[in-house]
Parts: sequence; C-alpha cells; structure tokens
Amino acid sequence: MPAESSDIVRRDYQHGKVAYAFQWNKSNHLEFGNQKGDLASLWAHLETIQSGKIPEVLFQDPFYTRASRLRFVNMSPAKKVGFRKQLKRAGSIRAQVDDDLVEKLRTFHRIRNDLSYSADHNILKEFLYHDPQTIAIEVPVWSEGYKITGHIDLIRYVDDYIQVSDYKPGSLESTNRRFLDSLPQVSAYGEMIAHHLAGTLRSALEAPLLPKIRCAIFDTHSCWHFGAELFVQLHQTGVLQDF
Repeated sequence: MPAESSDIVRRDYQHGKVAYAFQWNKSNHLEFGNQKGDLASLWAHLETIQSGKIPEVLFQDPFYTRASRLRFVNMSPAKKVGFRKQLKRAGSIRAQVDDDLVEKLRTFHRIRNDLSYSADHNILKEFLYHDPQTIAIEVPVWSEGYKITGHIDLIRYVDDYIQVSDYKPGSLESTNRRFLDSLPQVSAYGEMIAHHLAGTLRSALEAPLLPKIRCAIFDTHSCWHFGAELFVQLHQTGVLQDF
C-alpha cells in the first residue's frame, strides 16, 4: 500500500550551495521495528537528524571532504578494469542485473511514463512512497575521524541488513566505469553510517557491536553490492587519493 504523506517526516538542510530534503518513512520503519538491534540504532540516528541536532558546522568546514569528491589514485583505464575484476574475483563486489533495486527503479520509470530510464534523483521519492523496504532518503552522515561528510541517497532494510544505496544514472556502456568511480563515495557512506549506529548504546538495544550494513550502487541496468567494510580496506591499501 502506498505511504500517506502523514507517514513521512521531513527536514530540509542547506549544506553549502545545495539543499537536501531529508525524508523518513517512519511507518515503514515501525513495521520493521524500532526497539531492538540495528533498527533501534538507526531510529535514534534518524531522530537526531529530524530534530536538527547534527553538527552542521562540519558540512561547511573547508577541511572536510564531501564523500562525492572521493576518488581513486590515478589509474590507467586498463588498470581500472583490472582492479574492478580483482574486486569481483575476491567477492568484494557483487554485480546483479536482475536486482530488486533495479526492477523497482524501472517500474517507477514506467509509472512516470519516462522511457529514458535515466530520471534524476527526484525519482527516489517513489521508493519513499511505494517501496515498503525503504526507510529514508537524503540522510546526512559525517565522520570526524576521516573528516568526511555526505548525504546517503536511499536507506532500506533488506534481509536483516541496513542497505545504504546510491543512485548513479547513466548509459549501459558506462555502468562499470561509473560504479567503480563511485565505490569510494558509497563505501564511505557505509563506513559513516556504521560508525553512527555503533555509537549508540548497543548493549541496551540487544545488538552486537558492529551493525549489519550492506552498500549498493544502482541504476536501471545493474546493481553492485558490497560490504560497509570496503572503505576501510580501500583506505588501508592506499588506492584512495589523500583527503
């Protein structure tokens, strides 16, 4: 059943020159639960955002890097292809063309009669209202340790995991390049949300120390899945540019 507007709370943020409309489908969240484990931790974090109690000064600090600006060190196209194949062989990333995210996104395009299948990020509102697994969109995250800030496109709850998802539209031919270039950004989102959720009083929430989080990059052609731990691995192996 589509969500009612009363099911969704919103808070607008102006970070730099960009306005972000954080929106939280509390009804969907309550359907999953908000009293135990990761869902309770996520509820606490989203309440912080809804109340406006986030460190907004960090989003204006020139010494902090936007996650969207994170990049790999300079690699030739051939080395990038090799690196992508290495990540897939190691199981660090898993590509799916028949993924649930992809199918839902294509459906939302058809409902809008947009057969370009490359709508802008405004289409994420369709997930918020019509996807029962979607919890929130445009979710601010930050890390004082790494000095990074960002806004997660889409947070869902899938197979007992918090799913941190980022929409990267483009042509089929450019999918592998776009998704690989986005790995630093989206894996950083996973690391930051993991830090936020682990920062709650986990023992009181009957939760293990580390939250269960998976990341996804998707468009209407394909979806890449990977663990939130990938950012730390990339950072430690020195393949990210200094930030």
